[in-house]
Amino acid sequence: MRDRIIDNLPRAVGDSDALPPVRREYFLVYLMGPYRTFDVDTLLPEDADVETDVPSFATWNEASGEYAEDEVLRLLQATRDCLRDRGFNAFLAIDVGILLDEMDAATQSIAFARASNVTIFIAPQVGDNLGVGIEIGSVFEDLLSDDGMQESAAEATPPERTRRMMVATEPSVRSAMLGSVHARWDASVRTFTDAADCCRLCAQFCTHIQNEEFYGSLDRLD
Repeated sequence: MRDRIIDNLPRAVGDSDALPPVRREYFLVYLMGPYRTFDVDTLLPEDADVETDVPSFATWNEASGEYAEDEVLRLLQATRDCLRDRGFNAFLAIDVGILLDEMDAATQSIAFARASNVTIFIAPQVGDNLGVGIEIGSVFEDLLSDDGMQESAAEATPPERTRRMMVATEPSVRSAMLGSVHARWDASVRTFTDAADCCRLCAQFCTHIQNEEFYGSLDRLD
């Protein structure tokens, strides 16, 4: 999947537009966010219990949100472009050009997160609760499948790749799941105030992971 992402991003594939080249094309930064919604029921097996099997995120509320869906998408695109200007190969799922008929959105998110050097979920205030569909839930649920994550939060051992994940939120976002992101999965949770601040936080995190790959304990993916 890494090779496919790297090959597709500079080209117009499917419904995606070609992105300009970057200096660090092999340093992939997957940006996620609630800019589109999914029918959760269609992504679950027939015998699934919706009460226990669906990640405990609230429903997207367009009517009460401070951001409309297209504004959330613009925030993610602005962050992507800002990171690309700094040399990181940042992308959204829609930039890769894989049709949903080939791979559903949840499966794409898991594959993109596994293939990327960094995965960042950007969570602006979108109503009374954090409504993120199923994308981020699918990625963390995938992390839960690791043997070390079968214990309680206090005893669980998150896999190394959780160190590559960050959630960036506005200060007004409140969600029990955000607490779990840090407590159970040991992933970074940071807050931003505006688009420029969001890009700064994301760039700092990407630089940190890049340094960990070159000089620290994280494996290089290229």
